[in-house]
Amino acid sequence: MLSRFLVMFFAWINLGLLAGCLAVVNAPGPGSVTGPTGPEAILAQAERSFAQADYAQASRLYEQYLAQGAPGPRLEAILGRAGLAAERSGRLSEAIGHYQNLRTRFAGSADALEVATRLPGLYLAIERPDQALELATSLLATEKEPRPRTELLLAQGRAGWARRSYPEALDSFLAARKLANAGQKTQAEEGVLGALANFNQSALAEVVRAHGQDYPGPEAAGLLAFQSAKMGDMATFAAQTQYFQRYFPHHPWRARLEALVNNPSAIRDLIIPGSDYSYKPDLSLAPVFAGAGAVGSGSFSAQATIAAVLPLTGDASSRFAQEILAGLKLALANSGGRVSLLELDTHGEPGLAAKLVSEAAANPKVLAMVGPLTSREALAAAQMAQRVGLPMLAISTRLGLTEKRGWVFRVFLTVKHQAEAVARYAVKTGGHKRLGALYPNDPYGQAMFGFFQAEVAKLGAQVTARDRYAPKGDDWLAAVARLTGGQSVRRAQADYQAKIDFTALFLPDSALSVSQILAQMAYHDVTKMTCLGTSMWLTPDLPIAAGRYLTGAVIPEAFSSLSQRPESLRFREEFKNAHGREPDQFAAYGHDAGLAVLTALAAGAKDRASIIRQWPTLTVPGATGAFTFGPEGDFLIEPTLLTIEKSAFKLLREAGR
Repeated sequence: MLSRFLVMFFAWINLGLLAGCLAVVNAPGPGSVTGPTGPEAILAQAERSFAQADYAQASRLYEQYLAQGAPGPRLEAILGRAGLAAERSGRLSEAIGHYQNLRTRFAGSADALEVATRLPGLYLAIERPDQALELATSLLATEKEPRPRTELLLAQGRAGWARRSYPEALDSFLAARKLANAGQKTQAEEGVLGALANFNQSALAEVVRAHGQDYPGPEAAGLLAFQSAKMGDMATFAAQTQYFQRYFPHHPWRARLEALVNNPSAIRDLIIPGSDYSYKPDLSLAPVFAGAGAVGSGSFSAQATIAAVLPLTGDASSRFAQEILAGLKLALANSGGRVSLLELDTHGEPGLAAKLVSEAAANPKVLAMVGPLTSREALAAAQMAQRVGLPMLAISTRLGLTEKRGWVFRVFLTVKHQAEAVARYAVKTGGHKRLGALYPNDPYGQAMFGFFQAEVAKLGAQVTARDRYAPKGDDWLAAVARLTGGQSVRRAQADYQAKIDFTALFLPDSALSVSQILAQMAYHDVTKMTCLGTSMWLTPDLPIAAGRYLTGAVIPEAFSSLSQRPESLRFREEFKNAHGREPDQFAAYGHDAGLAVLTALAAGAKDRASIIRQWPTLTVPGATGAFTFGPEGDFLIEPTLLTIEKSAFKLLREAGR
């Protein structure tokens, strides 16, 4: 009996030594991902890293998981996420490999078609234009849908440009422009200029003759003038400028050409439009295909409750609160029943809001709260949430709400965000260096101007003209006169422009006031400028009443029905299916607040403290755009921007980080 025991004992020791040896032999080498070794454990860690936007770590983990050869029925989605993680961490060749694998294994699926439109851009990013051109041309033979077809035409144009086949690139960009949405149209027009900038003068003249006053005829004519100036052929420059002024009097390049005529020494520093074009696409603008999935729908097992602390009845803001609640319910519907909702009605009373927050915090199942909405109750709720340690996602405009309150975060596009966003766009994208502001002399107008001026200064530009007016006044003549330095005089010439020291004007007021102000400014010959607005402009009447003065305006919006982002389109479709109507911005805020909680849970948060730790590390793919939280819990996003064209709002730029 003893001998049998000794045999088993030594056998057990030998097995332990063997296991130790195998562990040493199979230990990960330098650069390998350490941690769990089972396939499902590796995949779970990869998903968490992806949700936390740690794409380098996620990419390595997905590689490790796929190498084990047991991906199961979720292979299509896993390949999509693996490709996206590799792409976002700069490992573009690996991303191409995953996408090609997905196309091969799941030919004809929606994800396979989506990655097909991404692949030419990735080939361009790694400087393989021949492969990009071949693939884009092949896919165009069968692709009929406008959005992916436009993306392929853009890729075909970029590849042609990279191969110095500029006429072919021009044809592709022009074809893309005809099908494009607003964001794609901007890319197509940048490509058109990039191609035309490489045409010689005879080729540009051919384009002018072929297109006349239609796009890109005016652009080709303008480039003829710019090129002549740069070559020192001043006679041709003068003739081409006169031609341009006569036949394209409303084109934005007219002012630039006139400035060169009046100041020839500036020609030395002239950058010809389109000469700085880059054929490499901005991959961050590409849509996330369906295979990547919504991060918020990732795997988490814990049951949780979210408290909605909102003025659901008895208050003027109740209808907005009901929209927030509808959006929040839609987000939580994607949790598979693992997250429930506790509805708490504040009736718009700050004291009751604070009491309800305290009661919610006493319930151990409640891991976070959403709301309130109005300024006074939001402050009372924030003070209580900070005191009792309950993660709070406020949907409120109140400034300073999240400052020095580690438990309080916000999902809302505040006036500060709006003013800063239009300033950034005007200076960085529009190239405006001297800007003006005309604002109501009330706390709202003063705050808006302060945020705008600070952002302009931070970007190295100047506010060179500013004035204010009584908030309920109806006579802006004096303000207009002051903005022009007394030069606002009505003249007989139809094209007279009063002298102003700015090229863009910030007007943070209601749509009605703005339309009246612009009519006064036009009467006094102040029209040639880009107008910068706020979400208060977003009424159907403004483009009709003042659209002729607002072409090219820049207007921020939290959530737009014009957006073509996959997340926005999916939210709109789900909301319309559930409610039979279009969602508004408050429904989108409610949805994104819920998604922020789901994203934290999917990333591994299990209690209130871990939710607070997760939120600052996450990128939430919301209906309002991909947003993050700042160091003090505020909503960080570049909002959707609209413009006005032909008496209608048009999408200028999609929301993004």
